[in-house]
Amino acid sequence: MEIQQSLPLSNPSIYKIDPMAWMRPLSDPHSRDLEGDFPLDGKDFDSVTDKTLAILLESAPVLHEFGAIKVVRLSRDLVMKGGGTVLPCEAKTLNLVASRTGIRAPRVHRSFQVEDDTQYFGTKGYIVMDFIPGQPLDKCWADLTSDNQRQIAIQIAEMIKEMQSVVISQPGPPGGGPFRGRFFTDYSAGPFKDSAEFQGWFNHKLDICKHVKQCPKDIPPFQFTTFVLTHQDISPRNLILDQNGEVWLVDWAFAGAYPPAFESAALLAQQFFTGFNEAVLSLIPRFPEEERQLDSIAYGLTTAALA
Repeated sequence: MEIQQSLPLSNPSIYKIDPMAWMRPLSDPHSRDLEGDFPLDGKDFDSVTDKTLAILLESAPVLHEFGAIKVVRLSRDLVMKGGGTVLPCEAKTLNLVASRTGIRAPRVHRSFQVEDDTQYFGTKGYIVMDFIPGQPLDKCWADLTSDNQRQIAIQIAEMIKEMQSVVISQPGPPGGGPFRGRFFTDYSAGPFKDSAEFQGWFNHKLDICKHVKQCPKDIPPFQFTTFVLTHQDISPRNLILDQNGEVWLVDWAFAGAYPPAFESAALLAQQFFTGFNEAVLSLIPRFPEEERQLDSIAYGLTTAALA
């Protein structure tokens, strides 16, 4: 199994060799071992305090670290995700996935928040969940046969269809909180009190883009009628391929109840793994008009993000 080596930030010479290294997540090469010496192996997890878990985020083997997010290996069976952008809605979403779908995703064993005024959202979150053994799909996608790639795309398409069968009355992340993801700017948006306010925000972005001639004038206003369970960030970097050839979907930070077109529009907008994106898009329901609308407000989500 190919494991990405950790990158020593204290050694700037590495960036002379690979100037793009700073953009890649850090990872301890031993963090994916099926057997290893992990801090909670053999311990009664229920007796471990939240305070101890918070300390372990800084000392346990790093499975993934990028920006404000870190995932560490606690035991042979458990990992913990923590950071300033880990919010309660992510654990609530995973519990919703477990209760209403058969989608392969980590189970939550504990989650908690600690107030932290230094963080953007004023909190630091922690989620303890299953360790999913296998290989990150972004590390092996290019080496798979076309038939294997097709079979994986079929699995993901079935996951998306199952998510879209879960209809939710109001938009947004489970339990409330800021709306995050590709279509809500880098700063998040909302919270919105209801679907009308949610729709109004998107039409405001559309009006901005039309006013500065950054989108066609004939783009119709947004009209959202249905909200379904949506991941919003389906990419090989968020998929684990296990030894049985089954994929597991991780990182549900941006998930929530959104119009069905959000999933396909997010795949269309991804710049990397275009073959993967196209394979999945060919197998799922498409919403051409809504996808065009979402693509048209790019200026309002980037340059005019705060307008």
